[in-house]
Amino acid sequence: MKPKPYTFTYMPKPPYWFTGHLERFSLPNRPLPWIYDWGEKSCRRLIGYREALVPVKVYFRGEPWMPSVKTVIWSRSAEQARGLNEALLECIRARFDYREFLAVLDGWPRLRVLAEKYPGLRPGRTMSLYEALVDSVVKQRIALRMALRVQSRLVSRYGAKLVMKDEVFYSFPLPEALASSKVEDLYGLGLTRMKARALREIALAEVEGRLPSVGEVVRDPQGNIEELTGLYGVGRWTAELSIAMVHPRFPVGPASDLAVSRGLERLLGLKLSEARLRELLEDLGDYLGLIMYLAAYDYESAKKRGRQG
Repeated sequence: MKPKPYTFTYMPKPPYWFTGHLERFSLPNRPLPWIYDWGEKSCRRLIGYREALVPVKVYFRGEPWMPSVKTVIWSRSAEQARGLNEALLECIRARFDYREFLAVLDGWPRLRVLAEKYPGLRPGRTMSLYEALVDSVVKQRIALRMALRVQSRLVSRYGAKLVMKDEVFYSFPLPEALASSKVEDLYGLGLTRMKARALREIALAEVEGRLPSVGEVVRDPQGNIEELTGLYGVGRWTAELSIAMVHPRFPVGPASDLAVSRGLERLLGLKLSEARLRELLEDLGDYLGLIMYLAAYDYESAKKRGRQG
């Protein structure tokens, strides 16, 4: 049976602003594997779902105060399309209520000012811990734009590709392809040899079923952080960022990240050690990681404005 397009529309609770995240973590006409269209406000990719690679495209309208999300999924069945649409809404965190987050910040006036500065902004969520780990390893100790270029080369080399109606769709690097790659080939894409080895071992762990499932991560995020640091090339920063990327809420974040600490220091007017930062924010519970994300986003935005000025 030939796949046909199924269209769904969802109205997130305002404020909802996801394209701010996409624009920060995208490159024009380059697969990451999402290909984001700035003018159309859409993104597209191949997604692995129930042992099939399915092309999907998502359109964003009316952000942040009258948001709507339209998804188009080319599927062989309505049941598969509905299931994948639900997964997509989780990836773009369309059901996360930003106003509940703001209410939690009532006792944190400076943090609330930060959250109101970017109404509805939230990071995306990966569909597997494998994707989150690969993404996080690539970003270790490297400028974001360079990391995105390296990841785009990885996607182009090791991801699946589909051309449909003059549009190209890519998948995330397939774990089987990455596990069988050579360190020298990965080094040639711009990775260090340490990162190349780490990616191969992460991919092999995925192929062999040794990585924690999303369910396991949700049940015990802290325990899984400790487990992940046993993988070659995965330190605490990488493990925390990976768990943050796959968890449906925001109970953890990369507290040792330079942009996070400097962003919060700038906001709170305090010099913060990593331990002090963790202690200060622990009462935020499921919103701790989101505050870290917004602090880093604000810090990098200020740096960019400074360079442009």
